[in-house]
Amino acid sequence: MNQKRLVCLCNQVSALEIKKKLRAGALSTAEIQQFTTAGTGCGRCVREIEAIVKKHLEEPVKDPQFRINFK
Repeated sequence: MNQKRLVCLCNQVSALEIKKKLRAGALSTAEIQQFTTAGTGCGRCVREIEAIVKKHLEEPVKDPQFRINFK
């Protein structure tokens, strides 16, 4: 997947931005929406965001103690 490709056209959010938030500790599509606004416009990209989140969560954890709390 091209990391610079826009996943959310409405809010100009790239796959790279989504993956950065996932690596920083986001655990769900809702958290990605909260932290990037991706998927909060027309909603067409929500399925793709869900797929990126699912793929990320299936990958082995590199450092289980590193998690940023965004709240």
